[in-house]
Amino acid sequence: MKLNIKSKTALVTGGSRGIGTAICRDLAEEGVNVGINYNSSAAEAEELAKELAEQFGVKAVALKGNLAEEQDIFDMIAQCEEAIGEIGILVNNAAYCPSGPLTSYTKEEWEFTFSVNVTGCFIISREMVKRWLEREVKGKIVNVASQAAFLGSTSGHLPYDSSKGAMVSMTRAIAREVAPKGINVNAVAPGLVKTEMVKKNLETKLDSYLARIPLYRIAEPEEIASIVTFLASDAAAYMTGTTLDATGGMMMR
Repeated sequence: MKLNIKSKTALVTGGSRGIGTAICRDLAEEGVNVGINYNSSAAEAEELAKELAEQFGVKAVALKGNLAEEQDIFDMIAQCEEAIGEIGILVNNAAYCPSGPLTSYTKEEWEFTFSVNVTGCFIISREMVKRWLEREVKGKIVNVASQAAFLGSTSGHLPYDSSKGAMVSMTRAIAREVAPKGINVNAVAPGLVKTEMVKKNLETKLDSYLARIPLYRIAEPEEIASIVTFLASDAAAYMTGTTLDATGGMMMR
């Protein structure tokens, strides 16, 4: 398959952990230079940047930035482009996921979840589209949504689930607007994935989770990463506004 992404530059939000780390590795393996955004996991991001440079011979840089802060996003983009080149791929992967029943959530917790998962995604996408239009170049945006946007969660993540629903809608809306300029905007909706975020639930409720999945297994982060890399490549050039189901058959949509 001709991906045609070697030597391009990608910015991956939330790249220092879980699915984000797998995405950074998969892109780097294809020869992509990678900006690894983090908020609190500095050591992990720095180590990953060093690993990618040594293992795959690409440029990689760790970039601190809180997606809830607009100025952080501006600074992060500027630092990324100064360090490793003009960004051609944006992967919106960072997310905040609180837990609890509906009755336990505060207005502040709801708003913070949306400030990271939705507003942060909007601002960084807006800024990248501005640059691509000014430079008259094509670009790729890949949003990491969730099956919870369609099915909800059985374990109580209402703000997260709702924010991912907004991300799916935003994917379609931005894609429709910028398609004439050759900018592709797609999303992937993972189901259950072996990450730290769900580790505790998988240890205590594995059988009940597996019963919901026709393929009867939990995804590895690398399996989601390969889908993101595909959507970020020329192999998916005729796809835009799409949210791919990566749930092991939970949605079958």
